[in-house]
Amino acid sequence: RNIVLSRRALLAREQEKARKEFYQTISVNDTIDGTVTRIMPYGAFVQLSSGVEGMAHISEMSWSKAAKPESMVKVGETVRVKVIGIVPGQKPGLLKISLSMKQLTEDPWESAGQQFHQGDKIRGTVTRCANFGAFVELVPGIEGLVHISEMSYKKRVLKPEDIVTAGETVSVMIKEVDLDKRRLSLSIRDAEGDPWINIAEKYKIGQTVEGLLEKKEKFGYFINLEPGITGLLPKSNLNKA
Repeated sequence: RNIVLSRRALLAREQEKARKEFYQTISVNDTIDGTVTRIMPYGAFVQLSSGVEGMAHISEMSWSKAAKPESMVKVGETVRVKVIGIVPGQKPGLLKISLSMKQLTEDPWESAGQQFHQGDKIRGTVTRCANFGAFVELVPGIEGLVHISEMSYKKRVLKPEDIVTAGETVSVMIKEVDLDKRRLSLSIRDAEGDPWINIAEKYKIGQTVEGLLEKKEKFGYFINLEPGITGLLPKSNLNKA
């Protein structure tokens, strides 16, 4: 003569009803407020309604490629999101909802033409290094490339890590702005300055100077006078020196 009750079954039934009603009202491009429930390395899960979650992939959380999910949102925080995709989920009756936070803010490239110009000197953060150079973020969402040939006047660079590391703040000069391709060409060496520019004023014919022996060759010695400035002492002039 026992009666077995289940509140869980009742809540599940109510949640299922609420979920179906919510599914009928939501559509792509809707803007909605939700609560962050989980943060993962690849993005954040946001509760949109009772029993309904959507996911904002890390690529849709910020225009910046360097931003991490945990630095942008916290569990329990209310965020405004845009629905960018709705497809059937793996489980019957469930939908997979894709969300975006960054699409509710202005695309930084839309105003890049007014903000960045050729010849500008600006500070940025190194986001990553590749064999051919380093990428530097000037503002969130605006990244440019410093080619390995544009890293230093003072020494030959074999790999970008010899000059910069990810996360480091560096000064760069903008060499080219291509808004159509969304590309910025940057230079670290031009921001520091070419040591050869005033060479004629610093070193005169007949002047006695000291330097560091850099390399010996059959025809003479290469002498480094200062970072980026190396001269040749011909073998025929060794006795004269």
